[in-house]
Amino acid sequence: MATVSERDKLEAEELEDRVIRIDRTRKTVKGGRLSSARVVVAVGDNRGHIGLGVGKARNVPEAIAKGIRGAKKNMIAIPLDGYTIPHVTQAKVGGAVIMLRPASRGTGIVAGGAVRQLIEISGIRDILTKSLGSGNVMNRAKACFKALSELRSPQEVADRRGTTVEEMMGREIVDPYAAEEVAKVDEEAEAGTEGAPEEVVAAAADVQPEPEVEEVEPKEELTDEADADVESEQETETEVVAAEIEAPSEQADQDAQQQEAADEQE
Repeated sequence: MATVSERDKLEAEELEDRVIRIDRTRKTVKGGRLSSARVVVAVGDNRGHIGLGVGKARNVPEAIAKGIRGAKKNMIAIPLDGYTIPHVTQAKVGGAVIMLRPASRGTGIVAGGAVRQLIEISGIRDILTKSLGSGNVMNRAKACFKALSELRSPQEVADRRGTTVEEMMGREIVDPYAAEEVAKVDEEAEAGTEGAPEEVVAAAADVQPEPEVEEVEPKEELTDEADADVESEQETETEVVAAEIEAPSEQADQDAQQQEAADEQE
């Protein structure tokens, strides 16, 4: 049965590994000499995340596997300003001192040795670096990783100062990889809507919002004075109607009397 190696798992997770240093050691014991290996491994996704680990074992492949597992556990997110770092940082491990400086677009990676291996798989494309101390490879790698971990996001600093990034920096700070992720999510959402069956789209289009129901305010109860006013208005209307009915009847009686008087004279 084939076993899945650590590097196969990295490929499945879209991670890249770099073996920075392999040191072989030998120990003399009563039964003879025992050899072992120490490996420094870096793991990154080329999108702003990186990890560093050290593995020790009797043979190199096993040491590399241990180093990869340790690097995956220690992965950090690097705050970015475009494709470079947001500010200058410096760290020291043992006798090694590494300084990192932001660079303008198109500068590239100005670094060498262990520092370059780390920067290349971190997703940083423009940076200036300087080694100010010991040339020990493992200490240089650890110092570079420590310097990257001490970077602070402009948004985090602005929140502590109670201001905005635009006011603090005088410009907008953009993380290109985060922007790509947002654009990818939007495209997947649009593709999901376009690929849906016609019946589902039609049903979604037919859905209409429920009509708003207006609340009817209850009528206020009439007071005694209001009741009296209403009754007086009703009585007045009744008298007017009665007068209008009686007026035509009186006119008709007068006409009849005049007609009778004219008949008698004839």
